[in-house]
Amino acid sequence: MGVSLHRENSLTRFLRWTYAGVDRTIFMALKFTFPSRFVSPLGFLGMLTFVIFIILGITGALLMLYYEPALDRAWDSVKNINDTIPYGFHLRNIHYHASNAMVMVALLHMYYQYFSGRYKIRNEILWVTGIILGVLTILEAFTGYDIIFSERAELAISIAASLTNSIPILGPQMTEAFFGGGFHDFVLRFYAFHVFLLPIAMLGLMVVHFPRFLVFDIPMVMAITGAIMLTGGVFPVDMGLKFDPNVPPGITVPEWYLTGLYAFLRSAYDKFTTGVAWPGLFIFALLIVPFIDRYKKFSWKDRPIITAVGITSLAQIIVTTYWGFYIDPDRTKSLLERLVIDPVFLYLVMILLVPLSFGFTYMMIKLARNAEANAKVQPKKPTTKSSINLTEKWIYGIFIALLAFQVYLNIAAYYAVLSGMKNYSLFIIGIMMLVFAGMFHIFRHGKSMQKAPPPKPTLPPMPAKAKPPSLTKTGTQEAPQIAAGTKELENSIAKENTVAPSAKGSTPSASSGTSASTSSTSASPSVQSTTKTESTGTQSEQKIIADKKE
Repeated sequence: MGVSLHRENSLTRFLRWTYAGVDRTIFMALKFTFPSRFVSPLGFLGMLTFVIFIILGITGALLMLYYEPALDRAWDSVKNINDTIPYGFHLRNIHYHASNAMVMVALLHMYYQYFSGRYKIRNEILWVTGIILGVLTILEAFTGYDIIFSERAELAISIAASLTNSIPILGPQMTEAFFGGGFHDFVLRFYAFHVFLLPIAMLGLMVVHFPRFLVFDIPMVMAITGAIMLTGGVFPVDMGLKFDPNVPPGITVPEWYLTGLYAFLRSAYDKFTTGVAWPGLFIFALLIVPFIDRYKKFSWKDRPIITAVGITSLAQIIVTTYWGFYIDPDRTKSLLERLVIDPVFLYLVMILLVPLSFGFTYMMIKLARNAEANAKVQPKKPTTKSSINLTEKWIYGIFIALLAFQVYLNIAAYYAVLSGMKNYSLFIIGIMMLVFAGMFHIFRHGKSMQKAPPPKPTLPPMPAKAKPPSLTKTGTQEAPQIAAGTKELENSIAKENTVAPSAKGSTPSASSGTSASTSSTSASPSVQSTTKTESTGTQSEQKIIADKKE
């Protein structure tokens, strides 16, 4: 029996013990796929949304250590985190921009699933839970920037309380439950919603929403993390003005994912209709899409009505978001005149967007189908996959260059932190994450090249074979020679026949006569056979020549 000299260290044994312990839990039912090459992130935007959720959880837990959920100390505690607490500026900016990134990636994920028809593959439950998760994501972000209690937060809270109170029958009770008896209650209640109730509900829905097979692309995760940090360094979040009830508030707008709703509210129409009914109708329409989509195919080109509805919703979101940000620059007007949007003009544009979006959709579908029809008519060209194949020397060179750049970025970030350049250091950390993503991708590319089978040896080009001479030319060149040889044989036979009678009439000795007759007799069959063979060859060659001409 052989003895293995390989021994596992303590860390390996601990990891194996941990893996065996959780092997039968729900977490091990998830199958993670780690791509060995670059994969388009459109297919796993849901996984990236979950990664951002984890980033929010980590940074939020660290911010909780210093935040004070009290009306008179909330803004001051956030300012203390931003200006005094070590790395508090970094944590707050990462947390803020990650919340915006989560809403953006969640919207992209929803519309990608919508236009690709993924909800048709028995994924109705996943689609419904995903829509609810999107609504909870917006509420989570909304409660997050409200607990700072700045002027912007006060405006958002006042609007939300007014909309909730406008709901028939249950409105006053819901307002009391969510906002309390006044500003002194709402901070603590919103804090509980933000850090506990909403995250618990989101985690429960994620257990149902996520499929068993997940794609975890490490370079893409590092890239999106670096992009969040880089954005925080370039666009550091402002504290805003502390709310003071004795000072009239200035003009402010909510976050970008709520400006569309804000535009409807600024039309001065009924609050319940603009702030509750329209958003509720939009959410309800998204929820029932899998149950009313009866198209058999999945492509957006084969589902014209569903695609047109999606394009219409995108167009309306873009238009209302722009109007939510727009403020009349004329300062001679009153504050109310600068904020109010003409409702007739707003709703007329929203109605006109419907036929325009439908027409645009059908035009794009027709162009796409015409392009496919033209591609089928044209001769097919050999398709070759265009890929960048780096040699081993290039892979080593790029990896070493990125490693050296990574070392330089670490030194630069260290000195930026020592110098107090907080946004610059966060910017450099973001670039470090992007460089790390590039290094991992280069390493992954090199590993895949090692595992790839060796290329097939290319044989040198063979010399072209010499063409055989044409039968027609050969026949025309050799036919006169054969005819001349046949004529000479006939002449020799005629001479022999002439000599034979003269030999019979003379009186030679018996032996000579006998030998002459014998020789003539023996010569005659040989000459005849030769003549017959040559004539047969001539006829066959002439027949081949005739067939060739035909």
